[in-house]
Amino acid sequence: MRLRPEQLGKHLADRLLPAYLVAGDEPLQQGELLDDLRRAARDQGFDERHRFSSDTGIDWNALLNESQSMSLFGGRRILELVLNDKRPDKAGSQILRDVLASPGDDTLLLIRCSRLDRRKDWNSAWVKALDEVGAVIEVWPVEGAGLRNWLQDRLASRGLSASEDALALLIERSEGNLLAAAQEVDKLTLLVEDGQVGPEDVQQAVGDSSRYSPFDLTEATAQGNAQRVLHIIQTLRAEGVEPPVLLWALSRDIRILDGMLSGGPPPRLPPQRVRAMQAQAQRLNPQHLKAAQASAIRADQCVKGMAKGDPWQYITSLALRLAGHPLPRSMER
Repeated sequence: MRLRPEQLGKHLADRLLPAYLVAGDEPLQQGELLDDLRRAARDQGFDERHRFSSDTGIDWNALLNESQSMSLFGGRRILELVLNDKRPDKAGSQILRDVLASPGDDTLLLIRCSRLDRRKDWNSAWVKALDEVGAVIEVWPVEGAGLRNWLQDRLASRGLSASEDALALLIERSEGNLLAAAQEVDKLTLLVEDGQVGPEDVQQAVGDSSRYSPFDLTEATAQGNAQRVLHIIQTLRAEGVEPPVLLWALSRDIRILDGMLSGGPPPRLPPQRVRAMQAQAQRLNPQHLKAAQASAIRADQCVKGMAKGDPWQYITSLALRLAGHPLPRSMER
C-alpha cells in the first residue's frame, strides 16, 4: 500500500504492517518518519534492532538468516536496511522477496532509500513485493509554499506562531537546509516565552544556517534557479571557499553537458542527478555551452593571475550561464 507522510500517525494508531519502505531525498523527514516507526514498534514489543547498511556492504545472506532465526532474547526485532542510492542486486532482490513472502509476527522490516524511479524502481520485483504486504512512503523536498506551510506546522507543534515578517526571515535564513530550519524552530521554542515569534526573535536566535557545498551550486544551476545560484555563491564566498573549488565543480559540469549534447555515454552519476542534467542540457544549446566554456577560461585566467579582474565576477557569470540566465554582455566585462 502507499502512504503519504502525513498519514503515518493515523495509520500507526490503527496497526503496524510487517514492512515499510521510506524513500526520498529529504533526510530530516525520512529520519523523523523512521523514528515514528521505531517508536510504534517499541510500544509493541520490538526491543531488538539489527541494521544492515550499503555504506559498509550488505550481507544479504546474513539478513535472510536473521529474518529466519529466533530472537536472541525471545522477543521481537526490527531489521533495518539502509540502501541510500544503491539498490539490491539480483541475489539481494530475491532474498528480500523471500523475507517478504512469509513475514513473521516477531519481525519488522524497515528499508530506507533515495527517491524511487517511477519506471525502474516501481517495476522492480522487491518493491512490488513490499507494496503488497507493507507500505511505501515517499518523501518529497519541501520548497516554496510547502516550506512556509511546513514551518508554520512545525512552529504550531511547539506552541509557537510567527508573524509574516518573522516567517519570511526564518525561510531566508534557513533556505536550502530543512534540518537547520527545524533546529532553529527548536531554539525559538526555548527563547520565546509568549509563543509569538517576531522578526526580532528570529534575528536574535537564528544565525545564517544556509550551509552549502560546491555541489549545491551545481544542483542549483541544473535546476535553472538563478536566485539560488546567487545566494549560494554569496554564502560560499562569505565562508571563505576559494574560487578554484567552484570553478572545478562548474567546469566538470561543462564537460558532462558537452558529452550529453554530443551524444556521448551517460555520466556515472546518481540517477536523479543525471535527470536534472539532462533537463539542463535540453535548455542549453552548443552555442550556450561554448560561451560557458569561454567564461570558465576567463575565470581560470583571473584565478591564476594571467588576466585582470575579479574571479568571483566571472564565476558568477559562468554559473548564471549554466543556469540559463546569462548576465547582459555589458555586465560581464
